[in-house]
Amino acid sequence: MHRRSKTLYGVCAIALGLTLTACGGDGGGGKPGVSEGRAAKGETGQESPAASPSAKWEWGPALAMGQPAPKLYEPANTEGGKFEVTAKKIVKGTPEQAKYLSWDTVGPGELKGDTPYFVYITYTLKEGKPQVANPDLGAHAAALDMNGVKVAERPTVHTGYVDGGCEVPPVYMGWDMGETRTLCTVFAGDESNPPARLAWATDVTDDKDYMKAASWEWTVQ
Repeated sequence: MHRRSKTLYGVCAIALGLTLTACGGDGGGGKPGVSEGRAAKGETGQESPAASPSAKWEWGPALAMGQPAPKLYEPANTEGGKFEVTAKKIVKGTPEQAKYLSWDTVGPGELKGDTPYFVYITYTLKEGKPQVANPDLGAHAAALDMNGVKVAERPTVHTGYVDGGCEVPPVYMGWDMGETRTLCTVFAGDESNPPARLAWATDVTDDKDYMKAASWEWTVQ
């Protein structure tokens, strides 16, 4: 619980810029169909997972809603402090709510997704001291399918709050050791292609990086 004396109530604006990069390589050298074939299939003639274009990435352990991640995270945007992170619940919104969220669009009058998801995540300060009291901790969350592809995005700019969705969060003046805060973040998705996992990671250069650690099964209510 946060201390009453450390809390003021107000509206927090959310802004997120996230750049994802993917790296590739080119082998080169050797006769086509000979050296390249051996590299891909090996001496046994079996195609290696690394060389196969259909090779699948594997997820880390699946967590249930309410179960904390097994490791502590140190977000860069808090400038200090390690947190226990727990996904508490995911509330599926409606297309009607989406119209009033004022999230960024893909074109004139076109919403980025037809279904909002209101995701509640709890953060408990376990070690250290954050220098930033109100960081956007939701920036480290991702909603992905079983192939590790983002199928719902946090809108870059949105009002964030609508009847039945996220509540206006309090503005904190600092963190106390052991303090727990439950914060809500909004994802824009499509009902026809719902996420399978909710992941939370602090060191990500590619979507697949979210798959390495434990993540939560995408369970809505």
